[in-house]
Amino acid sequence: MKKAIILLLLVLTGCRPCSTPDICLPCTYMQEESVKTCMSDLPEANLACWWEQFDDPLLISLIEKGICCNYDLALAREKICEARAVFQADYSILFPWVDGTAGFSRTRNSQTLSEAEFTGGKFVNYYQTGFDSLWEVDLFGKNQDRARAACLDVAAQEAQVRDVHVSITSEIAVNYFRIRTLQERIEITKKHIIAETELLNLVTDRYEAGLISQLNVYLTEGLLKQRYSNLPALEAEFYKTVFALAVLVRELPETLVGSFCETEKLPCTTARFPLGFPSELLCRRGDVREAEFKMRAAGARVISARKEFFPTLSLSSLYTYATGFFTQWMKPASRQWYATPSITLPIFHGGEILSHIAFETSIQKQAVLEYEKRVLVAVKEVESALVGYFQEGERINALIEEVTAYREARGLSVNLFTGGMVDFLYVIDAERDLYIAEIELAGSKEDLMTQLVAVYKSLGGGWECCD
Repeated sequence: MKKAIILLLLVLTGCRPCSTPDICLPCTYMQEESVKTCMSDLPEANLACWWEQFDDPLLISLIEKGICCNYDLALAREKICEARAVFQADYSILFPWVDGTAGFSRTRNSQTLSEAEFTGGKFVNYYQTGFDSLWEVDLFGKNQDRARAACLDVAAQEAQVRDVHVSITSEIAVNYFRIRTLQERIEITKKHIIAETELLNLVTDRYEAGLISQLNVYLTEGLLKQRYSNLPALEAEFYKTVFALAVLVRELPETLVGSFCETEKLPCTTARFPLGFPSELLCRRGDVREAEFKMRAAGARVISARKEFFPTLSLSSLYTYATGFFTQWMKPASRQWYATPSITLPIFHGGEILSHIAFETSIQKQAVLEYEKRVLVAVKEVESALVGYFQEGERINALIEEVTAYREARGLSVNLFTGGMVDFLYVIDAERDLYIAEIELAGSKEDLMTQLVAVYKSLGGGWECCD
């Protein structure tokens, strides 16, 4: 007996919850020096509502509407109710179950069961009403572990809502930046159509005057038609992006198109990163928190599965009024009751319990690996977004200089061509290169703001940070 108690205590000691795995995170980010340089005289942004620093009323209103009405976010919130219902069901096992019972039966007895003439009443009535209860006494905490796992599932779902919240805010901002960039590209294309139309008139006049060949007219016409062909593709992409944004904010596409009737510039802001330490990602990011809670829930289920080897103590009871005569029903003499404690010890289940333990252990190991992966992915996303932001900033500076150079080259080539000093091909090349450079510059500005949003998203922005 003493050895059995010692063995039981050893098993209980081995059933401790799994701890969070130790993950070696760096003390600082690789781009921290660059961040300090660009933020030398700037305060940190409020990570919980980073979109406000863009100072764009339409962007702010769209994000706020997305937080309120987005379908994915609403579905994620509803799943919290589902998880809470599952938790309540698992938690209810800890309490006794009481049922009210009532019944009536009428039986006809056989009169030929024996040789005696009297075998009792020909008809027998049975009236019964009362309560019965069943309670599994959770001696070793198996049901408590199961309820704790369900509670951690609720926390994991709440963390998933946090992750969806962050994703929705960043996706709305990225689509908004795309719309403004497409509007700018459309305006650039229209501006070049006007410039190339004027250039075509100039070339046509010189051709009719016999100063140049018809080849120059054809080259200018081809370039102009190319600009016209760019417009439908840009406008189609513009409408598709607006429609995608409408879904994010739960509006009809036709309703949202009216908000972008006027062309506005892409909202730009100076980066203000609240970097902190990489270890803060463990509580900032919803996906990391979700993986952590799922890992802990899996550990609680492993413990519950191990405790299936322990004895189960149950207590069942019944209290009723039973009689064969309606007039005696509900009288003290018709009372009957019983209370039956029982204990069950599993001896041979064909390996079912061991298989269940192996199953839950495998789920736990997968959850641990998923958690470790989420942490590394979180650090990777922050580093990648920071590198992308600073490299795109350098690219913008080069593109600005490129646009300036091509703009000067275009003006100079037109003047030299008019004076008969250079061939018309220089004008065509300068015009084509200027258009491409301006389109790329607009796209680079969008990429810069998108990378900025990616930094805020990877840091867990768009949600109140936890302690």
